[in-house]
Amino acid sequence: EMQMDFPSEKQCVSKTADLEFNKDPNVNFSSHIPADGVFKATNQGLPKSTKKVEPPSKKTATRRPLNRYKLEAELKTKNQLLETAKQQLHSRLTAAQGTIKKLKEENEGLVQEVEKLKKFQETCMVILESRNVDPVTGSNILDEEEKTQECQKQTMLLTEKLIEELRLFNQTIAKEKEMLQVRL
Repeated sequence: EMQMDFPSEKQCVSKTADLEFNKDPNVNFSSHIPADGVFKATNQGLPKSTKKVEPPSKKTATRRPLNRYKLEAELKTKNQLLETAKQQLHSRLTAAQGTIKKLKEENEGLVQEVEKLKKFQETCMVILESRNVDPVTGSNILDEEEKTQECQKQTMLLTEKLIEELRLFNQTIAKEKEMLQVRL
């Protein structure tokens, strides 16, 4: 048994292929066929149906293939559109998956960098606290406190000195006032 592939409705057989089969029309095949070339049907043992099947009407015979071919053509067109859409969606999906993968990798890198920065910040805060440095101003907390206390001491000393000088001044004024009243 030999199967032959037939071209579909849309494929065309080229003229060169037709010419190849027509090159030598006088081909003789050796066989046991009588010279007159008439074949006689032999009964192969197939029972013939007693019912006669009516051939389909010309109307339905011409409509069915046309409708069928039309439907097949529409289905092929729709199938091609679906395949194109499928390919576009697949390419978009692939691109989106690539973008997601890159963003995930970038995110992982950034998360690791944030963790490193947090550890560094904690280390810096420990160092600043151990050295009594204010993290906001960057100045030494003890130095500032000592400066503030020194300033307060200086202010107290100056105030006491000023008060003492004012007492002396008041005493001097009071003595001079007495001397002026005695003179007068």
